[in-house]
Order: sequence, then C-alpha cells, then structure tokens
Amino acid sequence: MLVCAFAAAAVGWTGASAPASGDATPAAGPPPRTGQDGWLVEGEYGLYVAFADPGLEVRWLTDDERPGLVRAIVDGQVVAEEKTDPGTAHAARLRVRAPEITLEYGAEPPDGAGGAAALHRTRIWTEPPPAEVDLTGHDSVFVFGDVHGEFDRVLWLLRLADLIDAELHWTGGGAAVAFLGDLFDRGEDVTRLLWFIHGLEREAQAAGGRVITLLGNHEAMVLTGDLRYLAPKEAMIAERHGVPYETMFDPERSILGRWVAAKPGLVRLDDLLLAHGGVSPAYADYSLQEYQDTLATFIAEPLFTRWRDETFVLEFAREMRLDSARIYRRYDFFFAPESLLWYRDLVLSDTLGAHLDAVLERFGAGTHVVGHTPVPTIRESYGGKLIAADLLDAATEMLRLIRRRDGGWNREVVRLDGGTVALDGAADPGV
Repeated sequence: MLVCAFAAAAVGWTGASAPASGDATPAAGPPPRTGQDGWLVEGEYGLYVAFADPGLEVRWLTDDERPGLVRAIVDGQVVAEEKTDPGTAHAARLRVRAPEITLEYGAEPPDGAGGAAALHRTRIWTEPPPAEVDLTGHDSVFVFGDVHGEFDRVLWLLRLADLIDAELHWTGGGAAVAFLGDLFDRGEDVTRLLWFIHGLEREAQAAGGRVITLLGNHEAMVLTGDLRYLAPKEAMIAERHGVPYETMFDPERSILGRWVAAKPGLVRLDDLLLAHGGVSPAYADYSLQEYQDTLATFIAEPLFTRWRDETFVLEFAREMRLDSARIYRRYDFFFAPESLLWYRDLVLSDTLGAHLDAVLERFGAGTHVVGHTPVPTIRESYGGKLIAADLLDAATEMLRLIRRRDGGWNREVVRLDGGTVALDGAADPGV
C-alpha cells in the first residue's frame, strides 16, 4: 500500500547571439514571444555542465555542423582544452577542478578567425553559495513571481529598472532582486535563464546587492523527474545531448542542479517574508532556520530524486528504519497541498487574516510575498499584508519596493511596456 500511494502521488531575444558578452542585447521595445522558428540553442541556451571524474563533463550545441572546441580557464590561464568531431551536439571531458572556472566553447573557429572571440563564455562556480534565510540591508527590492523560462521578459524588466546593462551585467548596486521560484517548465528558455541567474547572483553580491532565488514546486518536480510541463525546446536540448532532461539538473552531478537544490524555500528580507506558495498552518511553527535545515536534509537524501521508484522507496525506508509517517513527512514537505511550495489558500481566500497575522508575527515580518497562485496582475490583499506576484502571463510584471523614511515601502508594479502602477492594498482576493 505504501508503494502504491507514493507512486500515485509522485506524479529569447530572436537575433543572433553575441557569445562573449551575454548572448542578447535588448531592442527598443518589449520582447515578443518566440516560437520554434526563433529557438536559440547555442551558448548558454543549450549548455550542460556536470562533474565527471577527474573533472568536468561539458555538453554544448552549435547551429553549424563543425568541429567543436571547449577550454577551461582558471585565474586567467587556459588549464584544459578539448576538440570534438564535426557535429551540432558536442561533448568533452576536461581535467579541471577549481572553485571558479570560465568555460569558452562553441564551434572551432576557422583558421585565422580570432579564436576566443568566436566562442561563448560562461563563468561557473563548482560549489553553490550557502542558503541564507535571514537577510537585511536592502532599501530597493525587486520581486518576480513564477517566470517559467521567460528569459527575454526577465531581461527586459531588469533593464527597465536599470539593474543590468546591455551586456547583461549587474548595475543594480545595493538593490536586491528576488525570484520566488518556478524558473522551470512552460517557457522555452529555462536553461539560459538558469545560467544567467547563476552568474548574476555573484555579480550582485560583489557589488553589495543580492539576487535571491527560492525553490518552487516546479523545481521540485523537475529535480524528481516530473516533466509534465516541460517545454518542447527544453526537451529537444536534452534529446540532442542524449541525456534525460532531469539529468541536466541532477542535484549530485550537475552544476546547475546542485545550485538549484541548494536554494532556500523561505526567506525573510528585512520585514518581507518570501515564499513560493506561502506559509500554511502545517509549517507555521517552524523557525526560518528550522525550515531550511529540514529542507536541506530532505533534499540531500537519495530518496528525494527517487519517489517514482517504488522498490527504492521501500528499501530506503527499511535501511533508514523509517516508518510510513516519516516517509510521508518527507513527501508532504515537497508535494502536499500545504507544502510551502504548493500552498494557495492565502491568495484564494479573504478569510485567513488571523493565520496570516500569526505567520507574520512568528517570522517577524510585516508583509508576506508569494507566487504559485496565478493572478491577472500583481496585487495586494489583507490590507497590504499579502502580495501575490505569480501572473497568468508569466514575467509580464515585476514588483518594485522602495523603502520610505518612515520605514514602510513604496510599492508599485513595473510592466513590460515601461508603465508603473502603485499598489494600494485594497485588491479583491478573488482570482
């Protein structure tokens, strides 16, 4: 019965890339959606990097069927280089291990074509930064709900707010940008978006700013092999690499997978409480650190990626001497309706004011900002104590919070067309 229960429950810019400077430069207006004819796969759009003895496995795609070239650079020096046979899907292993590595990769330039200038460049960090859950010191905060691979739109909104430049580098100074989870699925440029944020968070930190990325339910789904909402282009990238899509984000081997799996599920930023779905009654008694410690423990267990393997679930429970209640606790933590990754009731109801007040008091916050439950436009409810930021049309708006002298926040919505709308806290909680 236990096995059956878990098995049932576990269910771009369109122009040419500019390899060395970030693959995209915003045009004069909001980016259009792109269909299959506009698919980009070169550079970070199709890059997969994983640990492989004794170094790294690198896979990349090219438009032209030519020999490939990949280099690893550490402290300004090329420490490893490999060439591949002609083709459009390339794979190589590099004998390199270092905390920070710059990869140059692409189609091998023709003789006399300028070498590295024709290659894409990506900085990677082999150890993810620690998950920080109690943060302070940012008077400008920009929040995205579920962006679902809408890379172009995210870039455009960041450019509108002067948070990145035309080369896609951080220019936001001490500002903070928060992504409330669900970077994965639906949209066509998930892989490119992940590499972008992977690099941007280091740039922001170096400048005194911050990029915060939370886990959402779609992160948990992809990491555990539930690909129901996978976009066709993302599926094609994995197919051309010859690996299952979830392998590209394996929490043990993949650079991006380890990075995603290390993200927190609940963060307090000054008096803002950030979560993907929201804090339900089932988790209201946790502290910030208790919740993060539980998340880190459960996601590090081999069980986390194996919920669909009925035999493994039973063997794990037997080996770890876990009864069914403790197995269910692990599953529910990520996938139950009251999980912080799935909870919707705060956004869907106007009768949970007492619970919301208790949550805010428990976590020392004044406003709970959540995603997951789609709304037509970013809105406040419960007198401004709750902000719902997930949109029916993903990444068409961004929340901007600017600290006032009296300690409160000026709150407004930034739209793709450059317009802004002030929030007033009086929105109807119905969707």
